[in-house]
Amino acid sequence: MQNGSLFGKLFDFSFKEFITLQIVKYLYILSMVFAAITALGTLGAGFTSMQFNFWSGLGGILMAPIVFFLLVLLARLLLEALVATFRIAENTSILVEKN
Repeated sequence: MQNGSLFGKLFDFSFKEFITLQIVKYLYILSMVFAAITALGTLGAGFTSMQFNFWSGLGGILMAPIVFFLLVLLARLLLEALVATFRIAENTSILVEKN
């Protein structure tokens, strides 16, 4: 098993290598899929609600893109904070090794 591979890093019990920076793009894709499913659910609920109350249904339909945007924005902000934290940790360990 290579130490540089994702699978090798996964079973590194010393935790000297971080895998978060390698999988963060996949987490972002998953969060975008989740946001799209949530927005589609909001859209579907708006169309269903429109049968009983037009304004409530219209509000649900208009909220779907806003829900998608806010969920993607929240995921991006959280993942960027996570990446910044791990990069600080990597840079700190490099500085410690130099001294």
